[in-house]
Amino acid sequence: MSLLGRIFGRSTPQTLGLAAPTNVVTAVPGKRTFVFEGSTGSRLTLDWVAPILSPDQECRGNLRLLRARGRELVRNNPTAKHFLNLLATNVIGERGIRYRGRVRNAAGELDRDTNNKIQNAFDEWGKRGNCTVDGKMSFRQVQDLVIRTVAMDGEAFVRKVYGFDNPWGFALQLIDADQVDHLYSRAPGRGENEIRLGIECDPWGRPAAYWINPGHPSDFGGSLLRERIPASQIIHVFDQYRCNQTRGLTWFHPVMMALKMLHGYAETELVAARVGSAKMGFFECNDEATYDAPNPDSPKRMEANPGMLEQLPPGLKFVPWSPEHPSNAFETFIRANLRLVASGVGACYNSLANDLIGVNYSSLRSGLLIERDHWAITQQWFIEDFNQPVVDGWMPMALLAGGLQLPSRLADKYSAGVWMPRGWKWVDPLKDSQGAIIDIAAALDSPERVVAERGDDLEEIYEEIAEAQKLAKKYGIQMNLNPPARPSTEKNPAEVEDDETAEGEAKTQGDTKDEVVPNLRDLILLARGAPLTKELQ
Repeated sequence: MSLLGRIFGRSTPQTLGLAAPTNVVTAVPGKRTFVFEGSTGSRLTLDWVAPILSPDQECRGNLRLLRARGRELVRNNPTAKHFLNLLATNVIGERGIRYRGRVRNAAGELDRDTNNKIQNAFDEWGKRGNCTVDGKMSFRQVQDLVIRTVAMDGEAFVRKVYGFDNPWGFALQLIDADQVDHLYSRAPGRGENEIRLGIECDPWGRPAAYWINPGHPSDFGGSLLRERIPASQIIHVFDQYRCNQTRGLTWFHPVMMALKMLHGYAETELVAARVGSAKMGFFECNDEATYDAPNPDSPKRMEANPGMLEQLPPGLKFVPWSPEHPSNAFETFIRANLRLVASGVGACYNSLANDLIGVNYSSLRSGLLIERDHWAITQQWFIEDFNQPVVDGWMPMALLAGGLQLPSRLADKYSAGVWMPRGWKWVDPLKDSQGAIIDIAAALDSPERVVAERGDDLEEIYEEIAEAQKLAKKYGIQMNLNPPARPSTEKNPAEVEDDETAEGEAKTQGDTKDEVVPNLRDLILLARGAPLTKELQ
């Protein structure tokens, strides 16, 4: 052995002045040792198949079947259908996600006239008959259908049709995901881009075009010929869970088996309960001498009528068969599985299962807060992936076509704007309003932000209040913006809904005649910069 070999071959961390490693696992002779328990190979993990594949390889062989099963669940499974209703209700809402211009003039102030023109033109375009090429939906309905389709199919394709025959020169065309053939792929080369799952991508992976069938492949006379549509005309909405992912997967994929098996279990219990309610039975012969072989043409039957007793033939005994279904564990089993399903789709169990048994105020509030945070994230994702590309395509075409008339036709000058998703009212609106008034008074929040969190527009509220005051003055009606103070619950414990409310009331025991309850008028005065009253100070 050479000198270097002798030195380094016999060196140890201690001889080199290094600390001994602490994460080395001493191998047991004849037994493989794993640092992570999750990588253990044993008889308990032999059925744990975890292949290492790219996201597109994961989708390639499963995309079509997962999409079909997701649609089948929505058609026939009430829980899956209800989740889509929850999703559309909480993300889109009754008025949809609305757009409001926030263009400023040369002085840096909001240009109210320009913003009103943008708002009116976009709202007019968003009416039914204007925003889609087939004229069947309003923009709110388009948003509703797109978010449902993304959850059910895993993705949605919307084409921006420039130069469409309407006053704005712009419309939307919804494309079924089946029309984008996921089996169409092509390797890059000879100056051609790669095609992954029906989507053409440049060397950086950015979509360059979409290869789309003109109609659905299953329709009568449908064609498998593909049309190349530039990516600038397509809005591809899907929730990406891995980098370099080209297509989207149905949101039901982690709970698909649970939903299907749970639906089958509930069906069998329902059938068993129906059979059990029939109170069936059998005739048993206990005397061989009187046994008579059954005649299939005239079997022995007994009809059960209320208050009627029948005499059995000699030698026969009636043996009842009464299966006990559903079992006592049925409800508990359903609840446990629906909790897993709710976790998989990101919904609150009580909302998804329509189950409020055993729920108190505090637990319901905690669940709603977590769920609403999830809905708010989904709203922002939907705005970025769908709504903003729509308005970015609409505004330049509306300026060119004359549907939006502004001093300049440069859309970049008017691109400033905000989207207003729906908000949620609190379970206790009084406390919510009081907290908002206190935050505004302490300069910790603004009226516009408070109103925006509820899904409303502050300027619209002020305009409606001003119009209501004018109308009331016209008819000689005195508007009262001072709601009566909430009565004390000191002598009425039945109105204390939960422990937190009870604790709050306990702090205000005694005479409550001097209690100051902030009201809507205070909020309006604060928003307009009026000084605080002595009571609020």
